[in-house]
Amino acid sequence: MTLMNPSATQQFDYSWVPAHRMNKMKVPKNLWPWLTSDASMTAKLQGLGTLTVEVIEDAWGTPTARERSRLKLRPREAARIRTVLLKVDDITVIYARSIIPAKSLRGHWRQVKHLKNKPLGGYLFQHRALVRSSIEVTQLPKSLFPNQKTGLWARRSVFHQFGPGILVNEAFFDEINHLKSPFGLL
Repeated sequence: MTLMNPSATQQFDYSWVPAHRMNKMKVPKNLWPWLTSDASMTAKLQGLGTLTVEVIEDAWGTPTARERSRLKLRPREAARIRTVLLKVDDITVIYARSIIPAKSLRGHWRQVKHLKNKPLGGYLFQHRALVRSSIEVTQLPKSLFPNQKTGLWARRSVFHQFGPGILVNEAFFDEINHLKSPFGLL
């Protein structure tokens, strides 16, 4: 079972560093490819077992100050906030928080609000016009996820196609290290 500080969804408000500027030696070797891969995380996880999505929240809400800044949103601009746990063979491996501004829900992205327990990444990567920003990383404090041995490493990037884009934050649980690496020998 994954224990999580109930206010964790509002606490992704930390300093983020572009992945290419991160000291690679600070990050566990087997986690580095997960943090920096441009490929679909959904596709990587589906290749390792049965992927399920447990939706924690999927509703209109208020992004943190850094999330608003990253998406260049004004303080009161509406955004849908989707927080989920990604599980492979019933083992929780990723906590994800996505910020979906109302202005981005255009074209085929209007369907994003109807995903329910389907993975957002699987939907986004279907479209060729998708552009992804550079990946930023951080280590979150241990207090966010009390049953984890250390603070979780996380990444974020913005997917652009409509409006200001969709900001996707992903935190990697230690359990991801028990999966066979989809990145080959490390």
